[in-house]
Amino acid sequence: MKRHKTDIPFYLIIAMSLIAGIISWRIYFKVYRQDDTVNIHYFPKQIEDWTAEEIPISDDDKAMLETDNVFIRRYANARDEEVFLFVVYSQNNRKVSHPPEICYTGGGAAILNNVHDSFVSAAGGEEIQVNRLRVERGGAEQIFVYWFKVGDSFTSNYWVQQGQIALRSFLGRPASSALIRISSTVKNGKETEATEVIKKFGRLIVSHLLKYLP
Repeated sequence: MKRHKTDIPFYLIIAMSLIAGIISWRIYFKVYRQDDTVNIHYFPKQIEDWTAEEIPISDDDKAMLETDNVFIRRYANARDEEVFLFVVYSQNNRKVSHPPEICYTGGGAAILNNVHDSFVSAAGGEEIQVNRLRVERGGAEQIFVYWFKVGDSFTSNYWVQQGQIALRSFLGRPASSALIRISSTVKNGKETEATEVIKKFGRLIVSHLLKYLP
């Protein structure tokens, strides 16, 4: 069949669209090793009456996470309440933030339950959707609450996070990502009490997450 000259632009558009799609796909799945311009270690160590103690992270663990923008801190107050805050962040590498369940089970822990939960930010009243796990290891139990940050938004869903990163990257918008995890020890079987301590602390840090993890 003879092609008309008017068909040529059509085929060029199709070819260019395919090429653009392949390039975008390769860029999204590329492993980024660019250095961040943001340093999350400036995140406050004093938040109201909570004071932090830094917990060292080995170079091997940082290498595995593919970023130095990570910290673990123990925050405690005068009421003998304590939580452990883990934050990992990258402006360029979407791989730094992934569901921590894999690490728990790989480290020999047992996940006793895994449910959706939420709390309301103390500043602005935003409802933060989170995942809440009860984990047992070595006879001790802990409650873990975690969620993700992409740009200026939060989500508890890993795949939603990845989709937002892809969309923001495609649109040329900031696509930084972070995993935020807060944990507390279950004492005397009081799971609700440990959960409330986590939520109390979580409410206070949302505004700081927006400021120090842009």
